[in-house]
Amino acid sequence: MKKVNLNDIRIDGGTQNRKVIDQSRVYNMVEMMKEGDEFTPIDTNFDGVTYWLVDGFHRYHAYKLLGIKEVTIRYVPGTQAEAVIRSYGVNANHGLPRSFEEKQEIVQKALANPDLAGASVYEIAKICRMSQPFVAGVKDPSKKQKQKQDKEKSIIKKAEELKSEIENQKITNQISSENTTGRESPNLDSGATPDEDELKANELAMQADQEAMYKLLESDDALATAHEEIKRLNLRVAQLETRLSSLMTEKNEAIKDAKRAQAQLDKIRKAKK
Repeated sequence: MKKVNLNDIRIDGGTQNRKVIDQSRVYNMVEMMKEGDEFTPIDTNFDGVTYWLVDGFHRYHAYKLLGIKEVTIRYVPGTQAEAVIRSYGVNANHGLPRSFEEKQEIVQKALANPDLAGASVYEIAKICRMSQPFVAGVKDPSKKQKQKQDKEKSIIKKAEELKSEIENQKITNQISSENTTGRESPNLDSGATPDEDELKANELAMQADQEAMYKLLESDDALATAHEEIKRLNLRVAQLETRLSSLMTEKNEAIKDAKRAQAQLDKIRKAKK
């Protein structure tokens, strides 16, 4: 890192991949800087003469508005062309998230860059810090459609598996309850007790979770999000199974208490005769 004159940093090297600079973010940074907040140094390439800004355009404009003349920067040796390639991966894991349109345009720029001619989808994805399926979809739209269809099949299959698991767990718990009590357990959907209402609410919650998964199909590049949603739903299933087991146990205990109370009542009645 080193301190350089802000005017020595070039921002016209084709390294800005935002559609627009977010002015509200710039003004917010200005206020934070006035209050003494410190920001990470902006990132540049240095070709021996010029510093080419790679990452930190919002910070750069905030410094300009504040009239700051000298700033601390990080720099690596590299040409303007190399700075452009580095800029494709900016803001993948920090700063203002890249929009879907910006990500598409970045991949298109990378694919059209003569310095990356012959680069594989894997290499482009690594440079842009994006998934290989996303890059492949931008490169070949027909693959994008196939990816969407494959994701749809995968999510639908997972939803069906989750539904089947829940139904099987209900059957297993009901059989267990019948064996414990020595009599047929009441139908879980037939009554209107609070516990049964809660079970019904849980079923509705599961339906809502499945609908949320289907909505993922409407978005592009949703594979990573879908994986997170599936993990969340697996946890939800485990929670529901635990709660269902607990409710069945509570119901069995209530039946036993009722039998004991009835036996005591019968004894009292016999004693009075």
